[in-house]
Amino acid sequence: MQKTLYGPFPYTPITQRPKLEWPNGARVALWVIPNIEYFLFNHGMPGDENQRPNPNAAHPDVRRWSQREYGNRVGVWRIMEVLARYEVPATVALNSLICETHPQIMHAAMKLDWEFMGHGQTNTKRTTEVPDAHAEIKATLDGIEKFTGKRPVGWLGPGLEETWNTLDYLVEEGVQYVADWVVDDQPFVMHLDGGKRIVSIPYSYDTNDSA
Repeated sequence: MQKTLYGPFPYTPITQRPKLEWPNGARVALWVIPNIEYFLFNHGMPGDENQRPNPNAAHPDVRRWSQREYGNRVGVWRIMEVLARYEVPATVALNSLICETHPQIMHAAMKLDWEFMGHGQTNTKRTTEVPDAHAEIKATLDGIEKFTGKRPVGWLGPGLEETWNTLDYLVEEGVQYVADWVVDDQPFVMHLDGGKRIVSIPYSYDTNDSA
């Protein structure tokens, strides 16, 4: 994607679009996205909006690392129980290192037939902070495919951050939709260089883990 003053899509007010029809006459589409993430204990934790991980941290960040690992040890299992009880499907925003470090979570999610979308290898490092963003995306998708047998077709960037080339890399790796662009309530198509296209599916930043 070229550097531009506006996103790779036309401006269309929601009041001036054709009515969006959902299957079976449904009035609302609900997308449940558990974020299952891996944080490096020997690396500084991501902080607030203005703070970045410090790879040279003098001490382990026990409190903030523990808050995140609690989700893997306890939280996700309670979420699975509730969603299974009410037969609600989910799409996991998955750090691919979970496949190696927490396989119990993966087996349980696969048993529930949850979908997986790429979410980086670890949430400790953003896509904008790694040496090679394309290699990071490919390694993420390869890791999930190796464990599940199915290559993800969706992506949510760690911290919802992208480089100018992220969308192009995603398309090259077979990704069909991305959830980083929290600009709308409805899906829409983004047009990239060379006639490439990718669908934006709305993700709710307001009900995520922002302060």
